[in-house]
Amino acid sequence: MNTDIEINALKQEVARLRREMDEYRQFIRYNPASRTDDDQPEAAYITIRCAIFQLAHPSDPSRSQVNIMGGPNGGFVSVMGKDEKSRIVMNVENDEPSLSLMGKDNQYKASLRLEQGEPWFELYGNEGKVGVQLRVVGEAGRGQVGVCESGKARAVMKATELGGVLSAVHDDGHPRITMNSTESNGELCAVTPDMKIGVRIAADGMDGGYITINRANGNAGVILSNTPLGGTVIVLDQQNNITGHLPMIPEE
Repeated sequence: MNTDIEINALKQEVARLRREMDEYRQFIRYNPASRTDDDQPEAAYITIRCAIFQLAHPSDPSRSQVNIMGGPNGGFVSVMGKDEKSRIVMNVENDEPSLSLMGKDNQYKASLRLEQGEPWFELYGNEGKVGVQLRVVGEAGRGQVGVCESGKARAVMKATELGGVLSAVHDDGHPRITMNSTESNGELCAVTPDMKIGVRIAADGMDGGYITINRANGNAGVILSNTPLGGTVIVLDQQNNITGHLPMIPEE
């Protein structure tokens, strides 16, 4: 046995191990047990500093299950399923966080995020198209809920400065019927495709509620209302002149 050869081999092995340990120390640091400033015991712990951290399947190291990465705009965490496709994605980009749930089709199914400081929550249907959207808008913190069909708005409910609004919407994004509430009035409007009010039901008439049935141009054609003298029906012509009313109440 050549002792010199064995010693040289051991020296090379030790040098290699030292180099590897120096490399590991760049990322892994052992912090022994100690005591805090107020003399409380603190357990030992390990600090890991790296740009990419990957957790693998215990029986198949080639299968990733969790990826944790850092980038110039923020952190990123991906939790994967058996097929190694993301199921949960958490990330921070430009100081705004988001949390997303993904389906087997690799499409978004739910998303919670901040956009310009405003919280958004969305549920998605097929092909990743929005089905339900919830958000809080502006400094006043007014809520808004939208219900969609394959990304197209169908109904919107939101808070406004004066009260609440509920709208049923068509493909063009314009409402066809709305309900509004204020401190002194409740109102329902049926809207034509050219955004003219066809029918208006409100509670701020002369003595209670009233109904207005409009022409295509938005001008009133028939008004059903209540007055201090009783109920009345008013009929108007194209020039908005009254052509008749029931009952026939004397002008005085």
